[in-house]
Amino acid sequence: MRRPTLLVIAGLIVLLVACSGGRDEPAASDEVRMVSARLSDEMAIEVSENDFTVGETVRFEVTNTGAIVHEFYLGTAEEQAHHADEMEQMGGMGHDEPNGVAVEPGATETLEYTFTDAGEILAGCHEPGHYDAGMVTSLTVNQ
Repeated sequence: MRRPTLLVIAGLIVLLVACSGGRDEPAASDEVRMVSARLSDEMAIEVSENDFTVGETVRFEVTNTGAIVHEFYLGTAEEQAHHADEMEQMGGMGHDEPNGVAVEPGATETLEYTFTDAGEILAGCHEPGHYDAGMVTSLTVNQ
């Protein structure tokens, strides 16, 4: 091959690599399902949908309809227990985490979450006494 042809091919390869990699945001064609979640002072978590698929990314719009702080934390039963221990040691959530948000009274927070494993996952609130009072709901993640 001649040198100019090799330079053109090399340039095209560099252009293709530059255009194809390094995306931190979903492409326009990637769908993110919106699901609403409602937290109430009746120690309830209500979600508009509770069936999901492994690999699916969901944007939860979490609204606290109550007069006290609540949280929306996603995890297995074991992860919920671990989070509860951390909350107790720290005196409350106080900040958002990758799989949970604290929600002030009357506020709405957003949590984007990608389901990675099939099975049951729980959404719970670990403000003192809330989880034990039943502020937890089950979500199903299908293969």
